[in-house]
Amino acid sequence: MAERLRWVSSGYCSDTDATCVEVAITAPRVQVRDSWRVSGDSGEDAPRLTFSAAAWSLFIAHTTAD
Repeated sequence: MAERLRWVSSGYCSDTDATCVEVAITAPRVQVRDSWRVSGDSGEDAPRLTFSAAAWSLFIAHTTAD
């Protein structure tokens, strides 16, 4: 049986806006999905992007740089 992922919504999401980015960390990978595209009870069948931990760290560093 596959591990159930713990998805965390972006801090920019609001309760009224169903379109958010969600992230699940499954070392050594980071998975990203659009919460608007989630279907089914668990949402595990939603399309997602998968990054290595190193690539995700570089992405976050680049997007949060001043």
